[in-house]
Amino acid sequence: MHRTLVLALLLLAVTLGLRCARNSERAALDEPITPPGAVEREPYFVWMTDSSATIRWRTWQPAQSGIRFWSEADTTELLLEQEGRTHTFQMLQLQPATTYHYEIRLNDTLWSKTADFTTFPLPGSKDAFTFLLMGDTGMNNTPQRALAEHINQETPNFILHVGDLAYPDGTDREYTVNHFEIFAPVLQRAPLFPAPGDHDLRTNLGAPYIEAFEPPGGHASGSSLYYSFTYGNARFISLDTKDDPEHAARFGYIGDPTSQQYQWLLRELSDARRDPGIDWIIVFFHHAPYSASTGFGGHGSHLPTRRALSPLFDGYQVPLALSGHDHDYQRSRPIRGNTIQEDGSGTVYIVSGGGGGRWTFRGTGTDWFSAFTRQINQYVRIQIDHYDLSLEAVDTGGNVFDTYAMSIPEDQRKPEIEQAEPLATPPAAAAETEAAGATPIDTSSTATSSATTP
Repeated sequence: MHRTLVLALLLLAVTLGLRCARNSERAALDEPITPPGAVEREPYFVWMTDSSATIRWRTWQPAQSGIRFWSEADTTELLLEQEGRTHTFQMLQLQPATTYHYEIRLNDTLWSKTADFTTFPLPGSKDAFTFLLMGDTGMNNTPQRALAEHINQETPNFILHVGDLAYPDGTDREYTVNHFEIFAPVLQRAPLFPAPGDHDLRTNLGAPYIEAFEPPGGHASGSSLYYSFTYGNARFISLDTKDDPEHAARFGYIGDPTSQQYQWLLRELSDARRDPGIDWIIVFFHHAPYSASTGFGGHGSHLPTRRALSPLFDGYQVPLALSGHDHDYQRSRPIRGNTIQEDGSGTVYIVSGGGGGRWTFRGTGTDWFSAFTRQINQYVRIQIDHYDLSLEAVDTGGNVFDTYAMSIPEDQRKPEIEQAEPLATPPAAAAETEAAGATPIDTSSTATSSATTP
């Protein structure tokens, strides 16, 4: 009897101890989670030109933010009067091709180390420049992080992304963890220009994507999902190629010649071809018109995109088209009229979807249009020097595994033009920017402004 009583008391003590431990654990789980730092998304550029730069960052909690930036000849300091989480500054009246330094302040405390950025050159400049290309990166996995180690050490003038920045659903949190955290070092000094992928547009018709990347006041195209910009002697055009019926009904579809996007693209291609300062027209988007990918999960050529875009590329002599979607690397032969051409006589199609997306049940073969194909995690480094373009595909070890070079044919080269002096941004432009929700910064004076809470 005594032994039985002892065992019963022992069992009761153990039960009470376990229950207290569980209650303690549950209480710990119910406590608010302390963020790892004050800043959720470190500073990144959402737009840049030869005379302006727009930078954005986001804090976990509402905070007062400010930015101090300067060149060798100019210093401007901004402190916010109101609190917010999303902080967007548009720096105006900058000098072209000029390096600026900046620091971020939170609640009157210096938060960031000094970082640098360089404004774009004047349109029409023939100076050499380098940009990176990547796609289908947003898995937050080992291959993506291996590539990021090299990408974050690069010094590009800007970056192009051909979509799927945040798997699987393009949620707000996925953008923070799978994109902004991983590429923070390079994004602090070089603007990234994305084209939306199908995964980017899964949540609320792409609302988190638009909130993260749309510049203040929107794009000149009138759309959140397609736009163009000029760097030196090159015009870059970003397109939305998703053909989902619900998405097409909301945003239009590039495959419909009556759509706003298709008509806008016609104008962009025509303007770029007529512009005496533009030698290169480069178009980037998500779905690949020419792809040799195979297997259960390999998409292969996206024929609706091919039918919509390739005839336009032929007619307007677009030398380079960049896409992703298939998780590999591919380079086509020059193509025009759906047939192989000699170098300089057609469009070369690059698929760069090996930024970290899964390979499950996917394969990469070859097709009649293939010049080089490989299922490999990679990004691409591209340099333009006047009439010449060179390309290097880089793997997770930092090794170059494919190279290619092309030039503008002599009969398509435009005569040299004398560059005009940069014009000062009119005061009306700053007022329009402020009305659009950004903080305009006039480098000629010190200003005070505010942040917004989403």
